Amino acid sequence: MSNSSRPSSGSGLTRRIYSAVATTFGDESHLLPQIESACKQYETDLEHVSLGRHFDALLIAVVGAKGQGKTWVVRQFLKDPQISMSLPSGDLQSDATLDLTWIGPKPPSQINEQHERYVAIATDKMVDIGRSYTLLDTPGVTDGNRDAAELAKSALALAPIKLLVIARDQIRAASNLEIARQIDGSVVIPVVTSVEPSEFSSEHGGDSSSTALTFQEDIAALQLQLEIAAPSAQFLPPVFVTDFEITDDEAQSGAACRQEILDRLSELSLGEYEIQNVLQKQTQAAAVRLRTRVAKTIAAEAPQLRHAVAKLNSETQRLPTRVLDSLLGSEDVLQAGVRMQLRSRLVSDTSLMWFPYRTVLATLNLTQGVWDRVMLAMGGSLPSLFGALTGAAKNFRSGRDFTAQLEDGIRNRAQQQVESRLQPLCDAFHRQVNQLGGSVARGVMPSQVELLGIDELQTRSHEIFDDSMRRNAVSRWQVSLLAIVGCLLFWALMAAPIVVIYRDYLQAAYQVAQGSRVTLTEFPKPESGMLLSSVLLSALPLVIYCMLVLTFVHSRSKTGRVSQQLIDQHVAAIEELRQSGVIRLQFDDPILEAANFLVNLEHK
Repeated sequence: MSNSSRPSSGSGLTRRIYSAVATTFGDESHLLPQIESACKQYETDLEHVSLGRHFDALLIAVVGAKGQGKTWVVRQFLKDPQISMSLPSGDLQSDATLDLTWIGPKPPSQINEQHERYVAIATDKMVDIGRSYTLLDTPGVTDGNRDAAELAKSALALAPIKLLVIARDQIRAASNLEIARQIDGSVVIPVVTSVEPSEFSSEHGGDSSSTALTFQEDIAALQLQLEIAAPSAQFLPPVFVTDFEITDDEAQSGAACRQEILDRLSELSLGEYEIQNVLQKQTQAAAVRLRTRVAKTIAAEAPQLRHAVAKLNSETQRLPTRVLDSLLGSEDVLQAGVRMQLRSRLVSDTSLMWFPYRTVLATLNLTQGVWDRVMLAMGGSLPSLFGALTGAAKNFRSGRDFTAQLEDGIRNRAQQQVESRLQPLCDAFHRQVNQLGGSVARGVMPSQVELLGIDELQTRSHEIFDDSMRRNAVSRWQVSLLAIVGCLLFWALMAAPIVVIYRDYLQAAYQVAQGSRVTLTEFPKPESGMLLSSVLLSALPLVIYCMLVLTFVHSRSKTGRVSQQLIDQHVAAIEELRQSGVIRLQFDDPILEAANFLVNLEHK
């Protein structure tokens, strides 16, 4: 089948399915006719559901297998005996319904005279259900006449309300489940015909014998199977029709059947809104049937495709977490980043009034930070990016450039890992697909793969680091206490020469104030070497003290604990972003995209 035969009309779902099959298997694939048949059936179902043959009245369809008593049920809604007798009903082949029979006050639009017929009847000649309605009598789905059976199957999508007629001896027939799948999304009233009087339970006027119990078990099993086969359908309690050939009272059986159906309909809200909801469910159920049919066709004809896609998808699911875990860097790199952040925060939290303690602390931090920053830059990880942001606060321009380089480096590193791990699998996938395509083998095509969500992860990483540093930083009162001890340590030593100099200076000034003859030689003249020695001697203990502060306040055990917390939080963040679809692999590969769509079609 060539490209020219592709459907140019139809719903978006059918066009996408057809296009995906053609893209994956080639335009000459033997699968295309089967897929086209499924798509055409879906379009027919949509037409039946959405248009409803342009009925202004409610449409009620009577469906079921052959010989279940569908037409007999239809007759119970008609008050005109002449019209009732015109509808054939019975076990003989000549009595079987072979056409779609529309019975109501208005004919359907565009009736197909070859396979359909319309029986006109006035509204007052039909049983009153509270609103205008039209009945649709359908052929048996299991009819030996192939045309009649196909017509019955295509009509199952018609009508929002269906009476599913099942004979007592056919309750366990497999055809019931097949019909239920086709009417999924509808409001369904099961009607069980030819029930022997002895099988009714006591609540229906019968006995509680084993026969009645068996009947109840069969009905319960039927209801369960119908609900499983048609999960979107609304099944009302079944209606039971006594076998009037045993009771010899067809009129009573008909009256009881009619009254119970009317009771079920009275339980429904048959407003326009409710009917539209039913039609919407029917449309959704038709789409589910299409997806299931196409998926089963592909699974049967090309089982290798599912294996190839599953293998690639399995690695695709695991790969983002593996790649992003590696971006956390080694434990040493992460601990270096934690130490640098905790030190920087300690310095920034120390007030400028604590001189020279803060100056010495900042100098030592800067010296140690140089080596940490080099180590982080070589790591090319998320901690290195966070360290660069701290550097940006000290030197905006250089820090900004460094941060930009790290961001690109992280993104490129992640992309390289993705490509190196996935490309061999992509190549193997294309080789298997080419084998399925037969004569349309297109060679191994390169797949463009991109890991999305890196920017969001980097933003989340910044938040994690900020929050962790805030919770694990030295408290304000501890910062002040350490600063007081450091300043006292320095000024306790530096104060002695300063006190001596100021004492001599003040004495000389006092003598001048009393009018004594004082020469300039009597004012103190401290030598620079002496002052420098005093500063160095006073600063040395402070330097040692600051080194101890930086060492013990941010000990290895604390750094290790904070690093582990960061790893756990990053792993949780990566999993959350992956589960939400923020972090994902994006393939620029039409064949892979089409194959993935087809393989997962049944689960969409």
